[in-house]
Amino acid sequence: MFKLCTIPGTNYVIRRDLLEQIGGWDVKALSEDTEISFQVYARNYRIKFQPLAVTWEQEPQTLDVWFHQRTRWVKGNIYVVLKNAHKIFTKAGRHIRFDLIYFMSIYFLLMTSLILSDSVFVLSVAGVVHSDINGFSNGLWLTAVLAFVISTFVTITTEKSEMKFSNLLVIIAMYLIYSQMWLVVAAYGMVNYVREQVFHQQAKWYKTKRYK
Repeated sequence: MFKLCTIPGTNYVIRRDLLEQIGGWDVKALSEDTEISFQVYARNYRIKFQPLAVTWEQEPQTLDVWFHQRTRWVKGNIYVVLKNAHKIFTKAGRHIRFDLIYFMSIYFLLMTSLILSDSVFVLSVAGVVHSDINGFSNGLWLTAVLAFVISTFVTITTEKSEMKFSNLLVIIAMYLIYSQMWLVVAAYGMVNYVREQVFHQQAKWYKTKRYK
């Protein structure tokens, strides 16, 4: 769709001459994959997806490593989005306009909405607040949960042998645990990014710890 394919940081191949033309990596961009993707599109090149390629990667093995890795992603993507935000309404940014809006929606609109939604939900259950918004009910939250579970399950079942009841249970657990943890990471990453900008601190690269 839109002939877009952002580089996945874990595995990709890029021509050296193109990398030299781009000028290498922006040392301030902690998510260099997103940054390079935007640079590639800005030069009227395209990134191709190879569905037959099979690669393996090592996921973070502790909660601390996972938290720091995801925080780096959040800070890096916020930097890249703000660096390129002015291109949304320009001709030069037509190739990355969709991705810019997508990243802005995730790290600003979606995150803000989730924080407000979770806050209202917890306060409503506790009986502290009561919402009079028309159609605002537990049924709405249930619909949102079902949409998450069904869409995620449909996505993973495109892989062979993944249509299992156990995966359905894992996805439900993801909504209750992983998704909420990601919300904490996103908020923490954004606060750290703002703090670094206010106090003119250099963003520090965090290399994900690997174990044998």
